Amino acid sequence: MVYVASLNKDLIFSAVRAMYTDVALHPEREYHFPTGRAACVFVGYPAAQLAELPAVAVESFAGVAYPFASSVIDEGDTVLDIGSGSGTDLLIAAQTVGDRGKAIGLDMTAAMLDKVAMSITAAGLSNVHLLEGNAEKIPLPDESVDVVTSNGVLNLVPDKRAAFGEIHRVLKPGGRVQIGDIALGQPLSGDCLSNPKLWAECIVGATLEDEYLTMLQQSGFTQIELLGRLDYFCASVSAATRSIAQSFHARSVVIRAAKPPAGPLPPALQWPCPNPAVNTQNASPVTEFASIPVPDAILDGCGQSCGTLEPQMKLRMRALESGQILEVRADDPTARLGVAAWSRLTGHTLVAVIEEDTRPTRFFLRRR
Repeated sequence: MVYVASLNKDLIFSAVRAMYTDVALHPEREYHFPTGRAACVFVGYPAAQLAELPAVAVESFAGVAYPFASSVIDEGDTVLDIGSGSGTDLLIAAQTVGDRGKAIGLDMTAAMLDKVAMSITAAGLSNVHLLEGNAEKIPLPDESVDVVTSNGVLNLVPDKRAAFGEIHRVLKPGGRVQIGDIALGQPLSGDCLSNPKLWAECIVGATLEDEYLTMLQQSGFTQIELLGRLDYFCASVSAATRSIAQSFHARSVVIRAAKPPAGPLPPALQWPCPNPAVNTQNASPVTEFASIPVPDAILDGCGQSCGTLEPQMKLRMRALESGQILEVRADDPTARLGVAAWSRLTGHTLVAVIEEDTRPTRFFLRRR
């Protein structure tokens, strides 16, 4: 277990504030973790979505994944972004929920709160509100939000059980969670855990992947799904960081979960969960279905990055008629998130995903 009660939380929080104050004030610098627009592209943000955001919101981005691949936010929702940073995810959430919804940004770093305020002004949004605080004690009433999103933040929190308990508390019954975070495949040593500076560098604050999922379950969440993993630290400019991350099998993950509803959820707020058990063994969950869809066209994207597939999928979809199916084959690990996100943004339906250890992933998209 990574959180340790005897650790001085004030020292850890101070180290985290110092690190992300620097990221906010000096986005042009290189850090041991990817930042800015290049980091957004690397972890899977679609170019069309980034184009709708002001540069000030993206330049200090320090997230570790693309949590919106979870597809849990709907128009009219109230969304809480824990660790909103410079505002990349917060503004995307605000745009998604529309004028009838609300996006709340929570951050404990004053420089980031100043920066996200500039981002909100630049984007011209009126449905965004900011709060100062941290995940261990969220300054919101019980059952006050529909969705909680967080990206690269909970690994920095010393008491993760307290954070998950707070997330559960502020969610309405039937509320949803989308998380991008760092998880480990190997445990850390006690010496590492006691170093506040190392906590701020993302790896040391992380917990084992299976323990992470178990904590969510023990905090009262259901429908827990691990949607994908990414070798996030392979993009670090620091050889030492890459080596440490590799030694502990550190990687970013995208997870979605739900707070049990008071009654049955309406269909619009449900998502398929073919296997109710938490999936911690395979590279990512495999969608199960009665039969494999028959494609009307096939796009072989093996050997290509997920980013280069987007314009090709767009061209292939244009050639199909409404209701026809495009099969996309890809071996880029980020495609598991990127293809799903692209289909959601463009209005097409991802009807099935087939993953096998020795073969490329097959995505079946139905044209809108």
